[in-house]
Amino acid sequence: MITAKYFKESEFKACKPSCSLQDMNQSFMQTLDAMRSVAGIPLVLNCAYRSVAWDKSKGRTGNSAHTRGRAVDIRCNDSGNRMKIVKAALAVGIKRIGIGKSFIHVDNDP
Repeated sequence: MITAKYFKESEFKACKPSCSLQDMNQSFMQTLDAMRSVAGIPLVLNCAYRSVAWDKSKGRTGNSAHTRGRAVDIRCNDSGNRMKIVKAALAVGIKRIGIGKSFIHVDNDP
């Protein structure tokens, strides 16, 4: 059973596409919990797990960290919070970070 300190099942159901905490990788969730603790702010998820079929239906390869439960996109529309999130990701060892206009992608896929 996949567990998380700061993230609830309902947050994963609200993602696009909807998913479950149980779709996620436990090691990644521990890293995400540590990141949330360091950031000191809520991390609102836009996207977490994506099935291979869903990923491919959007023109992607179907082989992303999202399809392995090792990635999330965190909602962020504010430069101050963007800096907190990026600094927290780096502090907990996340090296794969993408910054969009309204979100930050983080993953720990090898």
